[in-house]
Amino acid sequence: MKNHYVAKKLKWLTILLFFLSSYNLFSQEMPGISFSNYSGISGSMTNPAFLTGSKVYFDVNILGGDIFLNNTFGYIPKDSTNIWKLLRGGSLPTGFGAYGYNSFYKIYPYRKTYNFTAISTIMGPSIMVQNKKSAFGTGIRIKNFESSFHFPGNFLKNIYYDKSDSLNKDELSKSFGFSSLTWYELHFDYAYDFYERYGNKWTIGIEAKILFGIEGFYSSVNRLKYHWINKNQINIDTLSTSLGIALPINYNNANKINLKPLSKGHGLGFNIGILYTKNEKPIKQKGGKALCAQPYENYKYRIGFSILDIGIIKFNKTAQLHQINTSNKIIDINNIYGDFSTVNSTMKVISELLLGDSTASLKDTAFTMSLPTAISFQYDYHYRKNIFISGFWIHPLRFQNKSIRRPAQLAIIPRYDTRLLGVSIPVSLYDYHQMRLGLAIRIYTLTIGTDKLGTLLGTSNLSGMDFYFNLKFNFLKGTCLTWKKGACSKNKKRALDFRLFK
Repeated sequence: MKNHYVAKKLKWLTILLFFLSSYNLFSQEMPGISFSNYSGISGSMTNPAFLTGSKVYFDVNILGGDIFLNNTFGYIPKDSTNIWKLLRGGSLPTGFGAYGYNSFYKIYPYRKTYNFTAISTIMGPSIMVQNKKSAFGTGIRIKNFESSFHFPGNFLKNIYYDKSDSLNKDELSKSFGFSSLTWYELHFDYAYDFYERYGNKWTIGIEAKILFGIEGFYSSVNRLKYHWINKNQINIDTLSTSLGIALPINYNNANKINLKPLSKGHGLGFNIGILYTKNEKPIKQKGGKALCAQPYENYKYRIGFSILDIGIIKFNKTAQLHQINTSNKIIDINNIYGDFSTVNSTMKVISELLLGDSTASLKDTAFTMSLPTAISFQYDYHYRKNIFISGFWIHPLRFQNKSIRRPAQLAIIPRYDTRLLGVSIPVSLYDYHQMRLGLAIRIYTLTIGTDKLGTLLGTSNLSGMDFYFNLKFNFLKGTCLTWKKGACSKNKKRALDFRLFK
């Protein structure tokens, strides 16, 4: 009975890692915000070179945020519940129908590997100002990335299915793991139009970031070879793994939060980008001296390239680095005892079990983690009047197993974009295998959107979610107030022009 209870708890722990592992489940690329002609400072998250191409010369972001969660392990059927019922506090049945409890959750068919991703971004106060060919920006963001990569399907299969077909059969898994990284960043942005002639414009942009690590955790298995001797005993032929821990909790009491210090590590990061713009016609008049007098340059199309989130954070406060290398180790699941209630007691049990010494796994009190680096291509075509067709491709770059993996995404985004109203309908291919339909609506300077519309409408199975919003205020290029004596033209009687549909 006790073994059944422990096995049930282990199953729930695995599912929670895939479904609910983030403190704040906030999205990824937010195309409804970053690709708008009124994006201002928000565009720097996709490509810092976007700053000088915005229709606004002065932009203040008040608050923005996301929620993004996706997994390939399991789902809640759309006929069972939906996201709105869960948010209203609807109760969840316990257990999994495929494994003898309840049919509320479903497990996807067996796959070679499974992935999980939760991405959070809170965009705090930030500001952008453009002065002719140069644009400057600064602000603060809080980010959380959590991801598993290449989690072996045969490992989960042996946990949740009958092991009889795996007895005395060697299982070899390549590198896999789970990583979590939470930090806040102070960012400083600069973009410059370094070439402009005959309607051709080239812009370069950079965003430098000072990083403060709030939380870091990774579990990286470099090599695992094992086989089941019987239903309760497993022989680990080879295991090579490392574990980094820097969490905002008391390691001797999991019920106590430890926010002293808040920053458990520091680092530096960068976004860099370049943008080519083909304007509809060369700009003959650059306007007056006032910032508001700068004209906006209508374009035919734009092509951009950027490298996002280059950087590392070194955790050296309340940090632990554990490494385990062992071979020919037989473990009897029925005879695993110890205190698993705290971080320190858990690591002592694992170290004793695998290395024969409760302190042998601890190797250092500092470790580093890389940001979720990715390359991105962008294309934006001005079809006619206020109708645009954009597209982008993002692909992750991972240099170590412990690095956070940013999911790949390929998207086409038709949009209607005016001062008063903006509507985007992104159609995306997530991680090269999941098609998604989204919708983003901007009313003046408030934007709400999703890249996973089916989840919000309750028309698709619940395997994740996506929602973002943004609130700001800004001022248009070429629009000046009358008490500035008509700074944007020689007509001193010019009134304030909101340009609602321009």
